[in-house]
Amino acid sequence: MQDTDTHNTASNSLEGMAGPIPQAPKGHSGGQQVIVIGAGISGLCSAWFLQQQGYDVLVLEAGACVGGNLQTVQRDGCQFERGPNSFINNRQAMADLIKGAGLEEEIVLANAAAHRRYIGKHGKLIALPSKPLEAITSKILPWAGKLRVAKEPFVGQSAGEETIAQFATRRLGKDVFDWLIDPFISGIYAGDPSKLSIQAAAPKLFALEQQHGSLIKGAWAQIKARRAATGPKLDGAMMSFKSGLHQLMSTLADQLLNPVQVNTQVESVSYSQDHGYMVRSGDTIWQAEKLVMAVPAAQVARLIEDLPTPNEPQLVAAQKQLRSIEYPAVATISLAFEKGQIQHPLDGFGALIPSKENKQTLGVLFPSSIFPDRANANQHIFTVFVGGGRGHQAMQLTPDERLDLVLEELHSYLGIDGQPLWSEESYWPAAIPQYTLGHLQKVAEIDQALAHLPGLYLRSNWRDGVALGDCVEQAQALALQIVDEDVEDK
Repeated sequence: MQDTDTHNTASNSLEGMAGPIPQAPKGHSGGQQVIVIGAGISGLCSAWFLQQQGYDVLVLEAGACVGGNLQTVQRDGCQFERGPNSFINNRQAMADLIKGAGLEEEIVLANAAAHRRYIGKHGKLIALPSKPLEAITSKILPWAGKLRVAKEPFVGQSAGEETIAQFATRRLGKDVFDWLIDPFISGIYAGDPSKLSIQAAAPKLFALEQQHGSLIKGAWAQIKARRAATGPKLDGAMMSFKSGLHQLMSTLADQLLNPVQVNTQVESVSYSQDHGYMVRSGDTIWQAEKLVMAVPAAQVARLIEDLPTPNEPQLVAAQKQLRSIEYPAVATISLAFEKGQIQHPLDGFGALIPSKENKQTLGVLFPSSIFPDRANANQHIFTVFVGGGRGHQAMQLTPDERLDLVLEELHSYLGIDGQPLWSEESYWPAAIPQYTLGHLQKVAEIDQALAHLPGLYLRSNWRDGVALGDCVEQAQALALQIVDEDVEDK
């Protein structure tokens, strides 16, 4: 990091800069120019929603293709996802995006059986209860654990920040945490619930306690509110697209007036009041009035290096906070088998493996059971997630060793006979950001350090929620926020 005087001088002058004269995005809308760095779900959705509001948007992507971890693969008559597998129709922003992009006819609904979920316990898969009576008779929780849940409405609130493990154990008891909450959180974050903040990682759950004093009371209040609500309602169905989730990404990219610039690693960003934001990649410099950084936290830390600041220590502290956000490695392994090789019917969405099972495997999805036409008629496909917060040992293995590991760990759960017809691993060295204790304070400090820069926005899953729906919702909110700010400035 440079000293303050040099830092500000270099960022507010074009003198001495190599490369061509800065150029604005060459769009057709005639609106204000916006550059978006990153063509994952947050970046592409932000760009698309901004273009819908009349802005002239250019997206720069370091990789060879758009979509981030939303990548769909077709192989040997089968189709599977390298990352997220589906989304739930419970976000108006997603519904708006699908309709606006003309993708309504491309929607594929999950099979009815996909609503069944399994939990691994003592080497067997047990279906999660879907009805109150099933919850009473289910073998997932011992009777002591079920009785402990009845005390939940009488548990007091916590005075300070807690981990998910602390929160869930305090309110629901250790059995519920061990066999239900722990695998559920691992399925979302691939993380350690004893490190993740309940306020940051599960804000809706935390809000039930704050607003109603009880999770049970809060859940019942939500049910009554939904029943009383009038007007059109989203049905909460599980969905994908005919060509997989990457179809959404490729469609959005195709609809942008300015083609996404792939293989474009942004090397530096500077700002001045006269020229706005200047974004450099190689010998090319783009200029825009507004800049959206939709990239991982460590990349944001690098990109803000040369931005002017009235408080150098504050900016350095923000960079340190950004670099401190953990992204554990995760591998997804997709495998195909003849149906006769698998004893379990795979009649559900998939299975989660609690930490108490002492496995490196986090869980397994059943894509060929979730959506139609994902596999050949006589075959099963499943996708295994391994690593994350508790699977560090697995990530030290070779891909062949990881395959052997998951086959061994899943054998008793699924009844696997023999080797897969084929397998394909996707290795994500920095998979899902971890919202550990103090995460919200980190984000607040980062925002404060950059608050003096007009037209700079941060949108990514390290701050906006890690679910696909969260990213779309926050992208739409960003576009509307920018519109409101521009109206106020006029």
